[in-house]
Amino acid sequence: MKIGFFDSGLGGLTVLKEALENEGLSEEIYYLADTKNTPYGIKDEEFVKKVIYDNIEYLIKIGCNPIVIACNTATSLCINEFRENYNDIVFIGTEPAVKVAADSNMSKKILVLATSITVRREKLLNLIDKLNIKDNVELLAADELVTFAENINCNNMKNEINNYIESILSQFNMSEFSHIVLGCTHFPIFRDNFYNVINKINPNLDIKVIDGARGISNNLKNYINKIKGNKKYVQGTKKITIVLTSKNNDFIVRTKQILANDKIEVDYKLQ
Repeated sequence: MKIGFFDSGLGGLTVLKEALENEGLSEEIYYLADTKNTPYGIKDEEFVKKVIYDNIEYLIKIGCNPIVIACNTATSLCINEFRENYNDIVFIGTEPAVKVAADSNMSKKILVLATSITVRREKLLNLIDKLNIKDNVELLAADELVTFAENINCNNMKNEINNYIESILSQFNMSEFSHIVLGCTHFPIFRDNFYNVINKINPNLDIKVIDGARGISNNLKNYINKIKGNKKYVQGTKKITIVLTSKNNDFIVRTKQILANDKIEVDYKLQ
């Protein structure tokens, strides 16, 4: 079975990593990263939709089903249309883990960080309205974290990243919050940075930094079982191919760092 993962860049690797390490995903995996057009969050929405459709059609053409839209921006823009237009393909989307935070017994206020497109799209706003927590949620775009994540020198930029995160959190009284929801798949790369900054602000703060990767990987495994007719997931032969839309050796290096795996094949979808 061919499983497709799609993201504008590196962010979806946090979802794939969760599926591989904690869910034991073992399939023929194609991870398509639109390195030519990343980042999406600050670009024109119609342009972004066009390139997303082009990339998803590529994954369908090579036989991927299901397909994980491991990108909050792409999910908010396109997933409803994908499900309407491609009836025979299972699409698993990504959305900020707002419900997880809202359902928590310790829930106070929730800070949701995402890209500019995700923050202003109806999909996230409707979810917040549905949960009846509008007065308890703060939304903020943090697009610069995507740029940091894609940088080959990211691991050597701790001070710059921490300073940026501190500038975000300093806009709020963090003692009022119980959760920070990382609403872009790039952002969990910096989970430790968030906790370091929170500790710097006030070591006594009890704030959980969460994302939706675990829920996505659970959904993926359930869909695979359903497609295969299995009651529980049966591991097969694992193969990972990274497909890029531009020649980008830095991306390949970062991928191997994040997945801690050197046995990754690389292909290109060049226009």
